[in-house]
Amino acid sequence: MAPRKPNIQRQKVFEDIQRFLKTDDIINHVVFDLEDSNLQFQSDSLRFFSKFESGNLRKAVQVRRYEYDLILNPDVNSSQHTQWFYFEVSNMTADVPYRFNVINCEKSNSQFNYGMQPVLYSVKEALEGRPHWIRTGTEICYFRNNFCPAQGRRRTTFYTLTFTITFKHSEDVCYLAYHYPYTYSVLMAHLKILQKSVDPAKVFFKQQTLCSTLAGNSCPIVTITACPVSRRWKDLHQLRNRPYIVLTSRVHPGESNASWVMKGTLEFLCSNDLLAQSLREAFVFKVIPMLNPDGVINGTNRCDLNSKDLNRQWSKPDPLLSPTIYHTKGFLYYLNIIGRTPVVFCDYHGHSRKKNVFLYGCSIKETLWQSGSAVDTVGLKEDPGYRTIPKTLDRIAPTFSFNSCNFLVEKSRSATARVVVWREMGVLRSYTMENTYNGCNQGIYKGLQTGTQEHQEMGLKFCHSLLSVTKDTRILYSRKLINHIDLDHNMLDHKSHNCFEDDEPPCAEEIEYSGGCPTLKGSDLDSDIDSSMARVDDDDEDDKEHSAQKHQQDSISQSQQSSIKNQLFPPQTWQPSVDTPSERRDLRNGLSIAK
Repeated sequence: MAPRKPNIQRQKVFEDIQRFLKTDDIINHVVFDLEDSNLQFQSDSLRFFSKFESGNLRKAVQVRRYEYDLILNPDVNSSQHTQWFYFEVSNMTADVPYRFNVINCEKSNSQFNYGMQPVLYSVKEALEGRPHWIRTGTEICYFRNNFCPAQGRRRTTFYTLTFTITFKHSEDVCYLAYHYPYTYSVLMAHLKILQKSVDPAKVFFKQQTLCSTLAGNSCPIVTITACPVSRRWKDLHQLRNRPYIVLTSRVHPGESNASWVMKGTLEFLCSNDLLAQSLREAFVFKVIPMLNPDGVINGTNRCDLNSKDLNRQWSKPDPLLSPTIYHTKGFLYYLNIIGRTPVVFCDYHGHSRKKNVFLYGCSIKETLWQSGSAVDTVGLKEDPGYRTIPKTLDRIAPTFSFNSCNFLVEKSRSATARVVVWREMGVLRSYTMENTYNGCNQGIYKGLQTGTQEHQEMGLKFCHSLLSVTKDTRILYSRKLINHIDLDHNMLDHKSHNCFEDDEPPCAEEIEYSGGCPTLKGSDLDSDIDSSMARVDDDDEDDKEHSAQKHQQDSISQSQQSSIKNQLFPPQTWQPSVDTPSERRDLRNGLSIAK
């Protein structure tokens, strides 16, 4: 991560103040305006351009000889959500420090204050055989500025991101971005490459169109599984009864790191790796790699062309205004109705204020405990299996931090994919995966910024973690496959230590279920998970014993049971769904009340 000199932020703020005190070197000349194509180019200034896919730069003003103020476009049909930037710069002089100030940021804090750098792509470097995006920039600061928003705007302050870049080559063409770009065109090209790379006799790979977006772009949905060994009834029956796993990504266009993680997932699932082969034989993967193509194409940060945050539309998505969410939810409901509810749902995201990678999940008990609910949770039986995947990732993924995971159901998240899929479809393992833009403060990558390779590695490790939810553990946990993983011991047991302290104070969220209840130690749930994973799924006697114990319990009355059901879930959630045997035994759709 980029080191920062002491008092550098104070120095930058003072330089901004000097604009009003010392005006001798102030130029204040507009050198780029997205809405003015007739603007005259100045030979002694940098040239800017952003009229390309995913580009975002509205205006550039030359403040001093080597300093520029940059103004970003807000999201389409909106006056908010300015964070993502991606633009071209040229006509530079080598070995000269240029200062760039993005002056209309809206978030109150950023990982740019904690060692994060923007990324740069040099055309001359690419022509010399180094076609890579690299982290760049020095004297990086993020602070509140003195600019005032237009009258009538809700927000009262703007923030400046300032950084200095010294270019290696004169007359180069470079691209600067908030994070490693991953465009819609790149996705569609990558899907074509994957389809050509797989053996159609072994891997079933099919790309279809989920729906069309507001702008008429197709939203792809990909199906990946193993082809049946033969046409015999047994093999076809096994294919028809494979459980589903649904993965989505890029509902927020500015979270390009989510697409790089999804790229790693797709490449692994299509590979010849033995673990990938076993996962294909165990599951049917339905992947929607880009839920907001319009936003990605137009370079927005959070919303679609209708200025809506699509991850807040899951409760009642509009078929015309939010078609990708409407059809994705419809597809999930279809699986639920035919008894093929996914065993895992995960929506890939990026996080701008935290380090590491972590999951948000859903738990009734943890929500009630931490909200201080008065509901008696003694008789509330909840399968701890929702912690299995994050616990597994904490052991095998070097960028993952279990201590940063959260399983609360906040009221502000009630319309997100994670909560709606858990609540309405009864998917126990419904997650949001948050991937840092910055880097890690733990494990083997501690103190380092993540690159595209580390993001793709995280996508691969997430696939590895799915081994813990398969029905046929005898296949996936065979010694041959375990030896094939061949993980370094330190990485396998790295776990997340000393990660409780966040980079900034956490936001207080309004909990959906309020009341008072005692806290439970995490070790209690951990032991439940260990015992749950240690069970033999195919043991009928174990099922009978559990059923007998369940009927002997008398910790809560039938009336209390009905009351709690109605309070926590709508009626649809209580319809039976297909899950792993251990889930059917311990938990129907995430919650079971002892009788």
